Amino acid sequence: MNCPICGAPLGATDNECKNCGTRRAEMGPAYNNTGYGQQSSYGYGGNTMNGGQGYGNYGMNNGGQGYGNYGMNGGGFGYGNYGMNSSFGSNSFTRTRNNSVDTRKIITTIVVVIIFLLTFLVYQMNYNSEHKESFGDISITFPQKLSVESTSIFSDSDASDSYMYSNRNMRFAYLKYNLGNLSMKNENKEELYNIIFPLMGSMLEKKLDNYKKKDQLDNHLRFYYDDEGDTYFCDMMLDLKDDTYYMYVAYCRSENENKFISKFRKMYDSIEYKK
Repeated sequence: MNCPICGAPLGATDNECKNCGTRRAEMGPAYNNTGYGQQSSYGYGGNTMNGGQGYGNYGMNNGGQGYGNYGMNGGGFGYGNYGMNSSFGSNSFTRTRNNSVDTRKIITTIVVVIIFLLTFLVYQMNYNSEHKESFGDISITFPQKLSVESTSIFSDSDASDSYMYSNRNMRFAYLKYNLGNLSMKNENKEELYNIIFPLMGSMLEKKLDNYKKKDQLDNHLRFYYDDEGDTYFCDMMLDLKDDTYYMYVAYCRSENENKFISKFRKMYDSIEYKK
């Protein structure tokens, strides 16, 4: 290709005529489309060097925008895979922070649940463990933790001493009666029980709703009664001591009879009289 001004040969990479000094940009459109587009604003080939905007693969060395894979070494923008020397991964810190917050919440929730379960477990173990109590003339081991109660359906103003205990599962009443000058030392206790229990049954039938005797075993009278819509199972034990007799009543809802019937017997076996 020759210079259109002086006709001198023009190399493919020459930006101006070496003979007359005419610049390639002044030679017309036909001369501007050859070469590497070093002075033009845009290069539509593969690379743009030292400026300009490249729509190919790279925009390199100051300025230019590369819309292909990389925008390098300047304020360039890379709309392909990477834009280098610009800010990237702006959501990384936010995601990390949110993950950290979520982790702390999960750990806190787990700790709270563990503390609650441990507290509940300790309470249940304490509530359902045997407890020894001492009152009146005796000490006794209850099958569960019981609290003192002010009154009971078996309360009796004629008793010389009485104590009442209860929890949500069972109740217990202790009543002491003095027989005055009537001594039982030489009496046959079995015969006395056979006299006392029928009388006791008649009194209970008048006092309790829907009283129903289950059986009598030695000095134990077992029966049912209704109170405030519930049916209760009772194990009453009488114990004669010289001129005193003690009445013990352990009772629970009838649906829990099988659970407590053996516990009541064990509880009665634990009674110790104070000397």
